[in-house]
Amino acid sequence: MLMKTVLISTFFLCFQCEPLRNTATDEQGNGSKLVPQVEQIDIDKELQKELNTLESRLAFVESTFQNFLNGYNDLKQNYGNLKTQYSQAMARIHQLENVTQQTRQEISAQNSQYSTLESINSNLQKTVDNTNVRLSNSTSVLWTEISNVTDEVINISDMTNRSFDFLKNKNVILENKFQEISKNQSSIVSALNHITSPGSRNSNLVVFVAQLSREILISTHEIIIFDKSQLNEGHGFDSTTGVFTATTQGIYTFSASVESDNRDVRGAIYRNNEPFVYILGLFVDQKGAFASAMSYVHLDEGDRVWVQWTGGVNGRIGHFRSQFTGHLLREDFTIS
Repeated sequence: MLMKTVLISTFFLCFQCEPLRNTATDEQGNGSKLVPQVEQIDIDKELQKELNTLESRLAFVESTFQNFLNGYNDLKQNYGNLKTQYSQAMARIHQLENVTQQTRQEISAQNSQYSTLESINSNLQKTVDNTNVRLSNSTSVLWTEISNVTDEVINISDMTNRSFDFLKNKNVILENKFQEISKNQSSIVSALNHITSPGSRNSNLVVFVAQLSREILISTHEIIIFDKSQLNEGHGFDSTTGVFTATTQGIYTFSASVESDNRDVRGAIYRNNEPFVYILGLFVDQKGAFASAMSYVHLDEGDRVWVQWTGGVNGRIGHFRSQFTGHLLREDFTIS
């Protein structure tokens, strides 16, 4: 606005001075006569045009100047923002420099550790190489030993197969003997029942036959309790304990048969904590194991006899062919 005011004032001053310049002398040169006003009107029009042009230019200059001021303010604000960002960037740079320094120190430490690890790895590689050599040598020795053991196993397998066939034959023989004993048992009991004639040496009949009523599990050194008493003349056998107690002094015969479907049969017939005959049978394939034994023994009155398991724990004893029998053959007599 100040510039516009200055320009307009200047224009009016010039306009006031124009009539003075238009004053002229006439042809006689007396100077008393004014020049016609036509030229003055044209000049006013031209000046008006110039004034309009100047106003237009002045408006453009003002607009340009205002835009310049606005741009300057924007630039000033942007400069402040840039200055703030520059300060933040410098702070960030300092932080990055610190981080870079720390990273360099860490890299240096890691390089040192890497060198140490390389040294350790080299030593480990040497150890591994030495171990591989020793393993290779040991493997060769082991393969040789395995080959020898394999040959021995083959030989043992052949021997086992031959022994297995032999044991199967033995088992068949034992089963036949058991069947024969079972067939003769009733006749023996019948004969014993008839030993009551005058002059007979046996004045007391003592005989028992006991079996298992069910399959049982038994551990080492346990007494096999034959809980199913089929015959008990003389009442010497106790089916709750599996123990026979002699009521008469004399010579007795005892027999026992034991079968197992999960391990070898190992047992014995005991007299007063001392075994006097053993019962042994090997486990054969899926048929299990079966064994029987019979013996004679002299008992005093009150002596105790039972069948005891001497095999491993959890022996499973079947009840079909397992039994315990005994009878008095001859009573001892004393002369009074």
